Amino acid sequence: MGESVSGAVAREGDQPAALALASGVALVGLGSWLVLAGLGRWAGAAAAGAGALLLAGGALAGRVGSPLFAFLDSLADRAFDGCLLSAIALAVRDVDPPAAGAAVAALVASFLGAYVRARGRALGYGVEDSLATRAVRYALVAIGLTGDWLGPAMIALLVVTALAAAVRASQVAKQERE
Repeated sequence: MGESVSGAVAREGDQPAALALASGVALVGLGSWLVLAGLGRWAGAAAAGAGALLLAGGALAGRVGSPLFAFLDSLADRAFDGCLLSAIALAVRDVDPPAAGAAVAALVASFLGAYVRARGRALGYGVEDSLATRAVRYALVAIGLTGDWLGPAMIALLVVTALAAAVRASQVAKQERE
């Protein structure tokens, strides 16, 4: 058993979660670079791999039950959206402005949803954080990059992220009234 960065003793089951999350973030970086290099199909493959690793890492982090791993999982999820969606918006702003706009709006909605979740939990409310919603988000980015459906995929992603943010906000509002 070794010491982790936070000073807490690392537990036996921590390593697979850390490895999956770190590998997923590395693929996010690679995918973002590939988007900016104009290699959309390869970027889609990297995004799909990153999504799979981040989903596995999220599930493993949930089993670990550590606040540090919950934070790292959330950070990795924000990195996926922040890096890939901003790279998409930047790369296609001249050739497909609606896709770029939808990517930016989806990024904003995703960060808003994450904020509502974090703020609601900080206030003691139970706020949904579904791996299924994440899987849909990751898949839409990968499919949009891999195929010739970037515009429709970004619009669908915007709808999914906006709905997720609205559901989280309604959960907090409902619990506030109770």
